[in-house]
Amino acid sequence: MSETKATILIIDDKPSNIYVLEKLLERSDRIFLSATAGSNGLMLALENTIDLILLDVQMPEMDGFEVAQILKSNKRTRDIPIIFQSAEFKERHSIMKGFEEGAVDYLAKPLDPELTKAKVSVLLKIQMQKKELIEKNISLEKADRKISKLNEQLEKKIAELEMANKEMESFSYSVSHDLRAPIRSLEGYSKILIEDYAAHLDDEGNRLLEIIRNNARKMDTLINDLLAFSRLGKKDIQKTTIDTNQLVRNIVSEISPVVNNHAQVKFLNLPPASADYTLIKQVWVNLISNSLKYSSKKEEPMIEIGSHPEASEIVYYVKDNGAGFDMQYANKLFGVFQRLHKPSEFEGTGVGLAIVQRIVSKHGGRVWGEGKPQEGATFYFSLPTE
Repeated sequence: MSETKATILIIDDKPSNIYVLEKLLERSDRIFLSATAGSNGLMLALENTIDLILLDVQMPEMDGFEVAQILKSNKRTRDIPIIFQSAEFKERHSIMKGFEEGAVDYLAKPLDPELTKAKVSVLLKIQMQKKELIEKNISLEKADRKISKLNEQLEKKIAELEMANKEMESFSYSVSHDLRAPIRSLEGYSKILIEDYAAHLDDEGNRLLEIIRNNARKMDTLINDLLAFSRLGKKDIQKTTIDTNQLVRNIVSEISPVVNNHAQVKFLNLPPASADYTLIKQVWVNLISNSLKYSSKKEEPMIEIGSHPEASEIVYYVKDNGAGFDMQYANKLFGVFQRLHKPSEFEGTGVGLAIVQRIVSKHGGRVWGEGKPQEGATFYFSLPTE
């Protein structure tokens, strides 16, 4: 940061006195301006930023007292400290008059060099500290105005978010009540047709009815997943200490028969986690289900579930030797409806990993995946340990 220099204005009708003062007070952090008449000194004071004025009292045309009166009456110059100097400035009434006109100190001629340097240094130090304080106050005022504006913008965003949440709640209600009714009607009536009229239909007719039923069930599942995803934003986290090892083993036992995958599952170190039991269970269910599903076409499907510590968090992972994915599409993994495989290859709604990311984010953790086509995938998520 560049050094701030102090500007000293010397007003004295004798150039020799000005020269002596400049040499006496000369320093690299000081700038000097000078005038040999009061009127010229006033112009310099108005045109420049002055930090200290050394003002001679005895001057022709306009003496130091008159100059001081004008300086103190002007808003721009009234706060500049003034040191009077005079050969006659020793009597009490002259000293008092100087202070009445706004002087902060005085120097008697002939000048005492050490005293002069000391007084100038002290007054300049006070003046520079005052200027710095004023600048800081201005900066604080600007910062306060900026913060106030940001707060206004934040309040506006919060209001917009609250409105969006209300609209989402309204949408969720509509989805839950208005869309499910026709879907259930489709599934119900198609079931009746199959049960009561299957004998009157040929094979193609029965096949088409089964397609209708399957798509109705898929739509119902998709609606359930979307509702679950939308509700996550409002759900509060209730953290408890979870036996991760037991939780994961129970989930594998429950899911494996449903997926119909006789995968070899390897359990490694799974330390306890501080998390919301219901939410974190959903994370494990989604990740393990995916691994079992995407490895189901392998002759010897294998799943590995483990963890490792990392700084102030625990990283858990689920690894499989299944279909995998191309890493160039990794940024799409956790988006809603984003799928890297065709529905005809693997069933799914494309919401599961988005739910995983939202839950883990609510816990202050991270989620990511690594994979290679036909060689499997590994999905990681972290939970803070503090």
